[in-house]
Amino acid sequence: MGVAIETTHPYTPRESGFWRITAALMIASLSTFSTLYVFQPLLPLLSDSYDRSATVSSFVMSSCVLAMVVGLFVLGFLSDRYGRVAVMKLSLFVTVITLGLIPLVDSFEWIVALRVIQGFFLAGIPAAAMGYLGEETSPKHIGLAMTLYISSNALGGMGGRVGAGYLAGVFDLRLTIWVFAFFGVLAAFLFLVLIPNERFFEKTDQSIVKDLQGLFVHLRSGNMLFLFLMGFLLQAVFTAVWTYLPFYLQGEPFRWTLEVISFTYFAYLFGIIAPPLAGRMSLSLGMKRVMYLAVLVMLAGAGVTAVPSGSMIVFGLCLLCMGFFVAHAMASALVSKSATHHRSGASGFYLISYYAGVAVGSTAAGVLWEGSGWLGILSIGISFLVLFFCMWLLRRRGLST
Repeated sequence: MGVAIETTHPYTPRESGFWRITAALMIASLSTFSTLYVFQPLLPLLSDSYDRSATVSSFVMSSCVLAMVVGLFVLGFLSDRYGRVAVMKLSLFVTVITLGLIPLVDSFEWIVALRVIQGFFLAGIPAAAMGYLGEETSPKHIGLAMTLYISSNALGGMGGRVGAGYLAGVFDLRLTIWVFAFFGVLAAFLFLVLIPNERFFEKTDQSIVKDLQGLFVHLRSGNMLFLFLMGFLLQAVFTAVWTYLPFYLQGEPFRWTLEVISFTYFAYLFGIIAPPLAGRMSLSLGMKRVMYLAVLVMLAGAGVTAVPSGSMIVFGLCLLCMGFFVAHAMASALVSKSATHHRSGASGFYLISYYAGVAVGSTAAGVLWEGSGWLGILSIGISFLVLFFCMWLLRRRGLST
């Protein structure tokens, strides 16, 4: 149900097509990321309901993310070969179906199984959206388009966490999931109405083997590898903090309820507001410099949460969200801008690294949580961010803006 547009140049903010693309991708992103993170604040509830440890209950998150990593590669490759819009439509509808089935099962293992299927198809929007933006919007304005898209990622993540935490505290798990499934249906319909047809995508006739060879060229680029690894490190830190935050705040000396903990996710508002502002800053400072400044802000935020004060933890989370989403937006734009071919594949490799960081931050970091508590979580975060700056020093002459 796409809308045919006659213009033959990439869209700019002066054209309605630019804003139709932006609105469609923002709505799709809201659905995708609210679904991905809906279970994160519910982990203590799942742990109690199914008699699982904190680390085991986190499989509901990590299994979905690991399947998403596979989906990013497969669906990213297919979107480069057969088209972006078709892959994104498939992603939205399978996501809604699997989400609607979860309230109908009554075992922890079935929830994990459905999350695996869901995770694979959740990858369709992020795998194809970045390549679609790279082709359909002007190079000068891709930073703005990308930061608006990333802001919707933050809004979806916040909505999933805050909404799920609050609804589950007031009602129950099943009703909470039904609400999010209904939103997914609405988002899929709006996406169909708004998304313009692809105008610059060219279907390839070459063999799958040659197509794969062209795709893997991205792994031989030092600049691309730097961006891929950066996405992994930033997401590992970010996910570790947010995954184990509910367990930390439920314990001494805080003793916060699940409803109160869910309000800490309003820190995501800073991740929603900051990227578009940073996108405008990047026009004068360059995306590379803005990205590095954002990592510094994120590092400061992680450090502040070490102070055992509720207000200081919330302040640190605000800094963490601001820095993370700006750095992610700039890195995403640099990947899409730098790729001259297989754009969805390049974006897919970045996002594979990015979501591998989610798996590490959600389940692997649980070992540190079980052994050293909150300081263990922060130690891996700060270590990863320090490693990032070491990589930056080694690659200082890379990355064009």
